[in-house]
Amino acid sequence: MGLADRDYMRARRRRGQLPPEPRLVVHPMQKWIVLLSTVTFLYPAYREAKRSGWLPDAGPSLPFPATGSVTVARGIERKDATSKLRVSTADANAVVQLFERASDRHVISVYVRRDDHAEVPVPPGTYRMRIIEGDKWHGRGRFFGPSTTYETVVKPMTFTATTSNGIDLHRRPGGKLHTRVNLTDPPALD
Repeated sequence: MGLADRDYMRARRRRGQLPPEPRLVVHPMQKWIVLLSTVTFLYPAYREAKRSGWLPDAGPSLPFPATGSVTVARGIERKDATSKLRVSTADANAVVQLFERASDRHVISVYVRRDDHAEVPVPPGTYRMRIIEGDKWHGRGRFFGPSTTYETVVKPMTFTATTSNGIDLHRRPGGKLHTRVNLTDPPALD
């Protein structure tokens, strides 16, 4: 179709000899569907950028504890820790915490630097596990500041005197460690 044909059709439409061009009508729910579809992709990208330290962090940082360092609750003796917890991290520093299922009492926190692994003794039992990851360390109260991401492992972790348990924090499709994302910051330890 040439320019002359285009101009001829426009002139006929203006004179009313042709029906008006159809207009696209958007249903109100279509906007919500597009918005929710976008959020399902953007939120995981935001969490990954946050965990990797891409968000600005003006606060003073502290040196992250050495890999394998632990914070143990009072009343837990070294001789009671007959099982082992293995942690392997990816591109973020991590604090892996174990809590008693019944009382929600903190048992142990394990500190592991990015791209590293650790194996630490833990007392036998069934625990709820929290994973806190981030870039710049701000201490036990603020963890990683604005880059803090916080997840809870869905299934309880069981440790016995004869078996150990471990986690690999390398994200991959079809991974076996199912977690629930926590939107709030993790509570500070006493």
